[in-house]
Amino acid sequence: MSFRRLPSYYIALFVGVFILSFSVFFLFWQPYAYAGYTGISKSGSIIERLFSKLKPSIVHIKVLGVTRLKNGALMPEEDIGTGFFINKNGDILTNFHVIGNAGKIYISFLKYKNISANIVGTDPTSDIAVIHIDPNGKVINPVILGNSDNLEVGERVMAIGNPYDLYQTVTTGIISGLKRSLFLPSARFYRNIIQTDAAINFGNSGGPLVDYNGEVIGINTAKLADHAQNIGFAIPINLAKKDIPELIRYGRVIKPWLGIEAIKLTGSLSVLLGIKYVKRGLLIEKVFPKSPAFRSGLRAGSRIIAMKNITYIVGGDIITRIDGKKVYSFSRLEELINTFTPGQIIVLKIHRGKTIKFVKIRLTGMP
Repeated sequence: MSFRRLPSYYIALFVGVFILSFSVFFLFWQPYAYAGYTGISKSGSIIERLFSKLKPSIVHIKVLGVTRLKNGALMPEEDIGTGFFINKNGDILTNFHVIGNAGKIYISFLKYKNISANIVGTDPTSDIAVIHIDPNGKVINPVILGNSDNLEVGERVMAIGNPYDLYQTVTTGIISGLKRSLFLPSARFYRNIIQTDAAINFGNSGGPLVDYNGEVIGINTAKLADHAQNIGFAIPINLAKKDIPELIRYGRVIKPWLGIEAIKLTGSLSVLLGIKYVKRGLLIEKVFPKSPAFRSGLRAGSRIIAMKNITYIVGGDIITRIDGKKVYSFSRLEELINTFTPGQIIVLKIHRGKTIKFVKIRLTGMP
């Protein structure tokens, strides 16, 4: 071998060793095993585990009924929805609008098909209902009800249901918003509901919205409109949890009642009405006879003022706080009242003329 060819020989040898070393490195190389890292996203395996855990608890609901046409004829009607077991006694939570017009209700889950169910209790106002099946001889796995008060925007969630009769469909997303208000063309009105981008469609109603701990934090209820994408809504589970015992025991929810009609007082309206001593609150226009408000001495308005084709009844008490919490609209009043139960005592801060009073009122059930 000549001295001149020696460099090219060594170069070829070096290149060969380098290629061989590089190939061996990739043959045996694996990603570093960071804590919680498997080389792929864990979200898929989490969803699989959650669905496997929750699948036995979710039921398919088929509702048979009739609807009356404009010409008076009756036409058979079939609807579908979703529900989930809340105890081992065979009680199932769902939406009222799923079963509200039911003639017959049938549910299916696991190996059990078309089992007859009956209505235990309903609350059309909250759009929740409890239905029941005979639990004897059946394997029933109730869900765990979580705490919807702890939710945060951006938190990951999963919806399970039967959209368009596609049995046990899973969709995922996040909490897009909290404390939303929604009015639907069907005349249903929802307050303080959860917004999610997890797909919710016809047939999902009554199914669970689940956090990544596997706990139900909402009841899937509606989507905004057919043309809207990724805008779904769910009833917070805490709103249902407080009503479930009454639905099972009494068949209805006994709502607390104050017994007034009132209008929202704003700064501009107070000027128009000549009210100088308070700018915001609820102006009482009517107090119902024999109501808690009546028995506690709340005063309604007695003087009528008409402005811009609107009639106001002024001179009544103005409510500004309930148990220390500000009241600035009638919907806020209802929201606060509904956190109590019949028989509980609340304290109202009111303005009667220029005098501030604190009035104790014992709530009763709504008649």
